[in-house]
Amino acid sequence: MQLAVILLCSLMHELGHISVMCLFGMPPEALTFYAGGIRLSDSCLYCGRAKTAAVLLAGCAVNLLCAGISLLLGYAGLFAAANLALGLFNLLPFRYFDGGRLYTELTGREPPALLRMAALLPAAALAVLSVVRGSIPFSLIATAVIILCDG
Repeated sequence: MQLAVILLCSLMHELGHISVMCLFGMPPEALTFYAGGIRLSDSCLYCGRAKTAAVLLAGCAVNLLCAGISLLLGYAGLFAAANLALGLFNLLPFRYFDGGRLYTELTGREPPALLRMAALLPAAALAVLSVVRGSIPFSLIATAVIILCDG
């Protein structure tokens, strides 16, 4: 059940990106499935700074909106938590995440190492908490690998 909810939240995230892309008349050319989720082809993101920012923010916006609505309706369960985590997580300033790509799009440069390190502190705290509680989710391991490869 947990995996189904997380996959649903991930699908909703990607549909947020795809919806905005289609709204701008540029449906994705390809989708790639990998350990970190689904990756949209980059060629559709070269449409001007404002449109690119809207596309990059759309997935996180869907997740954060779903989490907020769930919490407002009194459903503070897995669906709300997964959407909140996915929305915030994808805003981290690493080049493979929406937040890092957005930072690069808006500033013309990669996120600085100090900003990436500051973003790692809460993520590391959550990782330690997961280990202490006796669960190490596969997504945490895949994410650690992606972040370490970010350089």
